[in-house]
Amino acid sequence: FYLSLDVDVCRLLALREELNGFGVERLTLNHFIVAALGRALRDEPAANRVWIDDQILQFETSDVGVAVDTGRGLFVPVLRDAGGLALVEVARRTQALVERARDGGLSVADTSGGAVTVSNAGMHGVAYMTPIINPGQAMILGVGSVRELFRPDAEGRPELRREIGLVLACDHRILDGVAGLRFLNRVASYLEQPLKLVLGA
Repeated sequence: FYLSLDVDVCRLLALREELNGFGVERLTLNHFIVAALGRALRDEPAANRVWIDDQILQFETSDVGVAVDTGRGLFVPVLRDAGGLALVEVARRTQALVERARDGGLSVADTSGGAVTVSNAGMHGVAYMTPIINPGQAMILGVGSVRELFRPDAEGRPELRREIGLVLACDHRILDGVAGLRFLNRVASYLEQPLKLVLGA
């Protein structure tokens, strides 16, 4: 089943620009999303499971797959324990995995495990992407482009927002609708309050 949310990323984009000004590690929107997924898996252990051989396997670490488009097709390396890493370390390790995927240097271990993958189609100008769960996992998060639009503020006046559309596909053998919404709202909360991703894992 599928769940979708529009997430305000104004604060996230402003924070990313400020952090990138320090030149420590170039942060992308995807790095924040990977970190948010990792933290949400840690916060919601009931979502950090998969269905294998007619039984449920519970993961101990918050591993997150990252879909990477290469000249040889789509590959999904898995970042280990994303929820336990500092944001800068998430960025560093994710970038290393992406480069290995594009260079054809991934091992079998690099592409196995994890309950969830992020598939970011934002660079292609789509508002929403409804993804298909990778075999062996329980969820996949489709990410759309950053869109500028007006929403009413607390007084009803139009306010310019920057939003992304998220679509979470869930395996109903692992999560019901309430558990899926709880997980997706955790992810959204981290993205809308990005300082929580910076202040520690």
